[in-house]
Amino acid sequence: MKLRDYINDLDPTALKAYAERCGIAVSYLRLHIKYASKDPSVSLIKSLTLQSEGYVSLSDVLEHFGITETIVHKAA
Repeated sequence: MKLRDYINDLDPTALKAYAERCGIAVSYLRLHIKYASKDPSVSLIKSLTLQSEGYVSLSDVLEHFGITETIVHKAA
């Protein structure tokens, strides 16, 4: 599941609980995390993944923040 979709699907109580489990404020989650407006720390990336209780994978979080690498294979 995409991180933004996960955040959008949470009701206010669940959103607050997720933010608390990640160690951030709800306002930070809604603004900076949801819209990927700030680069997260490694520990926050881990928390966003682990605290989603299996709904969001590490690769989804990395993709959300544009921290993915495209590997190009060249023909020999």
